[in-house]
Amino acid sequence: MTVAPDFPRSVSDTFTATREQIVLPQGKSYLIRRDDYPNPICIWNYHPEWEIHYIPAAQGFAYVGDYVGPFKPGHLMLTGTNLPHNWITPGAPNLPGRDLVLQFDADALIGIRSVCPEFEVLYRLKPLADRGIEILGPEATEIGGKVIELHETQGSGRLGLFIEILERVEAAPSKRILASEHFTATYNDVSDRRHRRIDRAIQIMQSNPGASMHEVAGLVGLESSAFSRAFRRLTGMNFSTYSRSVRVWRARTLLAETDVPITDICYEAGFNNLSNFNRYFRLETGFTPREYRKTARIRTRSLVSSAPAN
Repeated sequence: MTVAPDFPRSVSDTFTATREQIVLPQGKSYLIRRDDYPNPICIWNYHPEWEIHYIPAAQGFAYVGDYVGPFKPGHLMLTGTNLPHNWITPGAPNLPGRDLVLQFDADALIGIRSVCPEFEVLYRLKPLADRGIEILGPEATEIGGKVIELHETQGSGRLGLFIEILERVEAAPSKRILASEHFTATYNDVSDRRHRRIDRAIQIMQSNPGASMHEVAGLVGLESSAFSRAFRRLTGMNFSTYSRSVRVWRARTLLAETDVPITDICYEAGFNNLSNFNRYFRLETGFTPREYRKTARIRTRSLVSSAPAN
């Protein structure tokens, strides 16, 4: 008999979940990727973005809120804002590409449904997403096939495919609701204010990477010591480490997508001097900024040359 790994089963224990940092590609409504298992980010985690998770060819145990249950090949779930989750395959040494992960800022897309009515589907799905749902029956594999297609598609038509996936999730005739009403009500009562403050802090850091912890703590209405504890508890890392990651992410984007001189990017990304910038950038990426820019441009040229002609 296979025994499920021991995971947090109480509302208070869910605060040990790690906040996954998700940065949507510039100009995109969603992020889609394929992850190997095991993976450093395949942990008990939460994030403000919704997630559609498809596992085409593996089995194990799914954890969503206070729900735990087995999954089999063709497994498809939708989880909503800040709902803790994880998928475990006990004893698996390595499963390349086990997970297809589609993540998106549903609240932002719901906010523009008046001008883009296609996103009305998210408003209707929200009560289900808050507790997490599993799609059952053949529709799970059919929708999963669309998720794979979205991952492999380049160029135009991707947004339409994304919306089709959402509509098919809503239309699926057989769904299992996962987290209990008690869990979501209690968890939200306890955690919502704390989550909002830390999410606001992360937004400030992303718009102003050079902001100090004292400045950010003041802007979200917390003393520095209390902010530091809450930040580490809800993100899994201390402020300085997270801040450095955000700064490097900003630098990576500027290096790959602009011709701004590297010295200017150093300060634009929030670093105080070029020496620290070079050291931390290499620590995070394995490249110097100059090497990263060169590699990113080679990859871009390769993708363009391999794209099918219209």
